[in-house]
Amino acid sequence: MSELLDPKNDYVFKRLFAEAPELLVCLINDLRPNLPEVTALEVLNPNIEASELTGKYIILDVLAKDIAGNQYNIEMQVRRYNA
Repeated sequence: MSELLDPKNDYVFKRLFAEAPELLVCLINDLRPNLPEVTALEVLNPNIEASELTGKYIILDVLAKDIAGNQYNIEMQVRRYNA
């Protein structure tokens, strides 16, 4: 059985959603069900630079627009807790 990649991993998240922005639109809308639907987005930095792979984190800048004309700058953050 193959293991699934963790979408909270910076590399996986950027690779997945930069290459399939329609999935990111669905994710954003699912996470904010009572707000106007996001209908368009632009990934401002879709490429993964070699220097990002050895650094502390990878940044994915997303500019989204909803049906009401509101614009959003979206980012995902993961908080790690000590066990």
